[in-house]
Amino acid sequence: MKPTAVLLGASGRLGRHLVPLLSAAGIDTIAVARSPDTGQPGAAEWIAADLMNRQDQMRVVSAVGVQCGNAKRVAIIDLVLDRSGVESMRGSVQAATDTVLRLRDRLRECAAQPHLVVASTTAVLAPGLYQTPYGLAKRRQVITYARSGLPGVAVLLPVLGERAGDAAPQRWPAWSFDHAAHRLHTAAGAAPGSAFIIKVPSLDSDRVVATDGREGPLIPAVLMAHLRCLLTDRSSMQAHRSAARSRLGLSPPQLRRRVDHHLAPAELVRRFANRYHVTIVRDRDVSSPEREGMPPHA
Repeated sequence: MKPTAVLLGASGRLGRHLVPLLSAAGIDTIAVARSPDTGQPGAAEWIAADLMNRQDQMRVVSAVGVQCGNAKRVAIIDLVLDRSGVESMRGSVQAATDTVLRLRDRLRECAAQPHLVVASTTAVLAPGLYQTPYGLAKRRQVITYARSGLPGVAVLLPVLGERAGDAAPQRWPAWSFDHAAHRLHTAAGAAPGSAFIIKVPSLDSDRVVATDGREGPLIPAVLMAHLRCLLTDRSSMQAHRSAARSRLGLSPPQLRRRVDHHLAPAELVRRFANRYHVTIVRDRDVSSPEREGMPPHA
């Protein structure tokens, strides 16, 4: 039996691509967004809600409980992210986490079987020197979900663009939003296991990255990027991302290949799995995945 889907952040960049896929697969979808996009293709029931508002959170949980009480499987899909600033981003990630955990409790009360699909990026893998506020917030969220008792999957995505070549085509592997939505759609429709896993794409870890073959970034430029994100542009997600990438570009090529989260190198993946005691699946061949790390604590 197909699951019912509860899609949080349904009108965002990924949500706009995912709603039609769920509809085409015959999956009943409850789409939650601050600004419902009822004109987009796909038969979804929309709920207008700002999940940073506790009353809206409870209203969504109540509505889902009423509509999904008899469903055997409910896929909760978390795509929530406010990109307008660092504090807004942190607030939106925390609000989404709170909503998911409340949905978990409510659906279990209704004898439904919830499982979770959360979209994140390989930024959660980044070491401290190359980390951003976004990566830290999403890392905390993924670990919280892994320890929540909800079965499901966190899909770590590479750089995204409207087309695969739109975003940093010469520096890092990139997917289109449509391709990423198809991966999330597959995860939502699959029968859930008994645990929570983190799925990491198999990217080209031998790719020439950053400034190989060209003059590297100047140290003053790197320092200026770092100072901007600390002083004048503290609320800008782009400033923090640019500073982290400039520090990465200043690193020797061999080190970059080991620590550049955009390439999801095996060493970085293993380090993350061992540190947080989570199960990570390399998304090479879903029929015979390579597992790294350890299962979550009971």
